[in-house]
Amino acid sequence: MGKSVDHAQRREIFAAAALRVIMRDGIAGLTVREVAKEAGFTTGALTHYFHSKDQLLIEASEHSALLVRARMERAEKTRPALEAIRKVVALALPLTAETRGYWRIWVGYWERSSYDDEVSRVMQLRYDEWRGRLAALLARAQAEGAVAPEVNVQQAAESLVALVDGIGVQVLLGVGRISAPRQRAMFDLWLETVRLGHAPAGLT
Repeated sequence: MGKSVDHAQRREIFAAAALRVIMRDGIAGLTVREVAKEAGFTTGALTHYFHSKDQLLIEASEHSALLVRARMERAEKTRPALEAIRKVVALALPLTAETRGYWRIWVGYWERSSYDDEVSRVMQLRYDEWRGRLAALLARAQAEGAVAPEVNVQQAAESLVALVDGIGVQVLLGVGRISAPRQRAMFDLWLETVRLGHAPAGLT
C-alpha cells in the first residue's frame, strides 16, 4: 500500500517555500522549478497542487497573511489603544529585512492584480481587513479619549494605509531613502494629527 499523503500539509510546505523564494529573489524569482527545489520536491509534485505562477503567488500571500495576522492580533491586545496602533503599524512598515520581504510580495500583488481577477480579489480582501483593523483600533483609542472626537476613524484609517503604502513602495524601490527612525517619525506625525484633530502647530 502506498504511503498516505497529507495534502493540506503538502500545500502548506509549498506555500512556505514560495514565500521564502519571493522574499529572497522577488516575484521574478518565483518559478515552479525554484519553489519545488526550495521545498525539496520535484516539479511534478508541485504542479499536482498548483498550475500557475499566480496560484503560487496567492498561496504565498495567504501564508504570509497568516503569519502577520497572528502577530497583529497579539499586538492589538496592547493597552492603551494608541500603543496597540504603534505596534500594529510597526509590523506593517518596512523597518526590517523580514518586513521588506513581505513588501516584495505585496508590490508583486499590485502588478499581477491588474490582469488577474483572482489576485485582485484576494488583494482587495487584504486591504479590507487592514483598513478594518486600523479603524477598529482608532475607534478604541477615540473611546479612550486619545483621538480627537471630530476625527472620522474610517477616513483616518484610509490615510494611514496610504501613508504606509507610500513608505513601503519608496523603501522597496529605493526611490526614497527613508530610514527606520524616519519611518517612525512620519507615523508619529500622522498619529499626532489624529490625536489633536488637526495638524500640529508649524505644519498648518
